[in-house]
Amino acid sequence: MSVTISDLTKKSILGYSSCLSATDSVARIVSGVMKPSEIISECIAHIEEYEMKVGAWSFIDKYRAINEASELDKIKPEGPLFGIPFGVKDNIDTHDMPTAHGTSIYEGSQPSRDAACVAGLRFSHALPLGKTVCTEFAHRAPGKTGNPWNLDYTPGGSSSGSAAAVASGMVPIAIGTQTTGSVIRPAAYCGVIGYKPTYGDFNTSGVLANTPSFDTLGFFSKEIEDMVLIRRALLDDSIPALLNDSLKNVKIGIAVEPYWDNACDLNMSMIEQVESLLIRAGAQVLKFDGTEAFKNLEQIGTNISGYEFARTLSHERRCFYDQLSPILRDGRMADGFKINYSQYALSIQEMERLRIKLDDAMSRVDFVICPSAPSTASLGLHETGSASFNMAWTWLHTPVVTLPIAFDTKTELPLGLQMVGKRHQDDKLLTHASAVLKYLFK
Repeated sequence: MSVTISDLTKKSILGYSSCLSATDSVARIVSGVMKPSEIISECIAHIEEYEMKVGAWSFIDKYRAINEASELDKIKPEGPLFGIPFGVKDNIDTHDMPTAHGTSIYEGSQPSRDAACVAGLRFSHALPLGKTVCTEFAHRAPGKTGNPWNLDYTPGGSSSGSAAAVASGMVPIAIGTQTTGSVIRPAAYCGVIGYKPTYGDFNTSGVLANTPSFDTLGFFSKEIEDMVLIRRALLDDSIPALLNDSLKNVKIGIAVEPYWDNACDLNMSMIEQVESLLIRAGAQVLKFDGTEAFKNLEQIGTNISGYEFARTLSHERRCFYDQLSPILRDGRMADGFKINYSQYALSIQEMERLRIKLDDAMSRVDFVICPSAPSTASLGLHETGSASFNMAWTWLHTPVVTLPIAFDTKTELPLGLQMVGKRHQDDKLLTHASAVLKYLFK
């Protein structure tokens, strides 16, 4: 086995042409070098060439997007994402496109309003190209999407289509959601940047709930700078630009818990190589001791997630039970009926205590690193991989970024480096992520 540190955003995948990043596209539009209609036409050309192979989309409305881009050609650019095409995960409402939640139960279902995140990006003059494939109700039963690096391998889930669409150059950015590992894992598998924000930072109105105590939006791109534009569009213009910070004297923790024993040899090698490079950059690298924050975490989180998810899908359980997949009925939904309300309430209280313990542990470092998934993507499209390396950070509400920095030379599949920041310090995390990328690939 051999793992190579490499900037995967610059690496050609199966001959796919990469579209411009959102940051580069905005710069070209503002400078007059390109028009929004030219940006959208490039993305549509990539969709027409690659979608039959990748299967990233559940619905595409290219004619509406072309018309809207042509209208933007006529006005002065304004807004962080002016003229930028994006994909929308199929569990997120759009008033002019169907939202099927990854299930035939709601095939062709048309919401009457946009989710807050879609409306926010539209306010910024970004252009939704269509709906990307997600697993059934953003749980575990996969859709049709293949991994652009090798179509016989899983792209991960549940935000399968969003990750694959960005990886194959069909859109520069896409929206996903994460309840356990549904952004970070597919981003790592597909070799793109994934960002899962601090819980509660982004409004989830119009996003089908899974586990409201954990649900967050998430985003995919090939440049860290694109995440800044997304944050400005959906939050406000006080979001700062990335600083040109060095890594000198930055304190970086290597997380060896939880689930470190599940990491493959490739991941171990990646972390060792990254550690050596970060030390060379002047960073202080130390073992991260967050043990107290992880005690009984999996059981506590399973209690909360199962209890809430079973009730989120009360209507479907009552009216369409036989149309739900066995993995959904026998998985998280079944978990929800193994505990009562008193146990659920105690789990909610205990989870918040664990978050406070993690806050205390995180106060000793600037950020934490660990693998983004136990291994590279697994062979076959029948499952979406393990979220074990993501669940702690999601359930404890921290912001997370995965960087596509490593490559398995045997399978030619990507590995991601997961960076974990402090709650509500997402901008610092993104700045550190940018610094890591610049140093590794200077």
